[in-house]
Amino acid sequence: MRLPVPRLLLLACALLSVLLLPASAMAKSTKRTYPVIKKVTPLKIAVGDKLTIKGTGFKAGKGVNSVVFKRDGKPAVFVKSGLSTKKKLYVIVPDKLTAFLGSDSEGAAVPTRFRLRVLASRFSKNFTSSKLSPIVRAKPGSGTTPAGTYQQCQDKAKANPDSDIDADGLTNGTELSYGIDPCTADSDGDGMTDGYEFYSAKDLNGSALPYPGRRPWPNPLDSSDRNYDFDGDGLLLYQEYQLWKFASGAFPLSVYSDGTQNTGGIVPAATPAQQALDLDGNGKLTDDERDADGDGLSNVVEYNFRGRIEWWKGAYPLEPLYTAALFYEPEATVADTDGDGVLDGADDQDHDGYDNFTEMERSRLQVGLRVQPYNPCLPNPHSATCSRYHPFVGSWPPWDDTHSQSIGDEIPFIWPRPSSPSTLSPWDGYGGS
Repeated sequence: MRLPVPRLLLLACALLSVLLLPASAMAKSTKRTYPVIKKVTPLKIAVGDKLTIKGTGFKAGKGVNSVVFKRDGKPAVFVKSGLSTKKKLYVIVPDKLTAFLGSDSEGAAVPTRFRLRVLASRFSKNFTSSKLSPIVRAKPGSGTTPAGTYQQCQDKAKANPDSDIDADGLTNGTELSYGIDPCTADSDGDGMTDGYEFYSAKDLNGSALPYPGRRPWPNPLDSSDRNYDFDGDGLLLYQEYQLWKFASGAFPLSVYSDGTQNTGGIVPAATPAQQALDLDGNGKLTDDERDADGDGLSNVVEYNFRGRIEWWKGAYPLEPLYTAALFYEPEATVADTDGDGVLDGADDQDHDGYDNFTEMERSRLQVGLRVQPYNPCLPNPHSATCSRYHPFVGSWPPWDDTHSQSIGDEIPFIWPRPSSPSTLSPWDGYGGS
């Protein structure tokens, strides 16, 4: 069959337009985007509840996307989503996830963080960060506990008010009277046992009572309280909980309660080692100044103070960070973080010949040097690990622009140490002390 000439011309033009289509345009038309997860709610959820995920690159429809739940070190669990749009999907946290929850020493399921990926036309490039990874707890009434099923545990708790089935430091009767779960050691799923939060609250306010809402004290029924510092000693609630577990883990709270700065009573800075930890020089050690792991660095230094890279960024915002190498940070409950046989206080994070105690525990005014534990060029630019090369613009100390402009173009490689800590070297003069 012959086509009329006009129709042949139209067909030829259409074919020609396809052949002449730019390669980039053709690629764009067939390109499949990666799903991206931007928001997850709620971030604390129970098995059987509905999880909402917002982002981009999803497929519209029901059951056309899969959500992957992954606990670190465990196999991934694939779950079909419910009704979805290109920017929002829903998924029910499945019962099969219960088998992948963590457990305490008694075998009871504990709230566990799961990282997420979405499988649409393609897989998400990465699993979610901690900030976008929900913490999942067992479904009430269906999980197993040290006393059998959840309902059996509840019945046993009511029948034995003086015992402590979940071993969280509170008797069954106490938990039942305040609405705390006697079968779950961490009722609000914030990573701290009920007893620790309860007794920390009592140390702060003897009349404090748990309540399922925000209260100005540690609360076993408030999952948002872990990042507060209720007793004002510079340590957050969850940090003091970690120190308590490391140092004792026993009741009553004789160490590291977030309800008092002097847990267990005042500790005099009597020995030279204790005096070295006395940050404010008042002759006694509060919880923040004490050294739980015995490595020669105060707890607050390792958690939130000069032992943290972020502290140096905040205290000296005009000093660019050293970028020629990466450095790890010491941990407050690990005495030898890098495992080299040297305690963290005597160790040297940046290998510049100045130990961590000098560069972390002491201030610049105290040592009379421009120290920085994550810059091997401070205080000595001749150290064995100081980079021989540095950027012209935005370089780290001692070649940073601010100091260069303030003292001239030439940077001295050697400068005299001040005769006393009260005398600043030319390298000091701004930022914290």
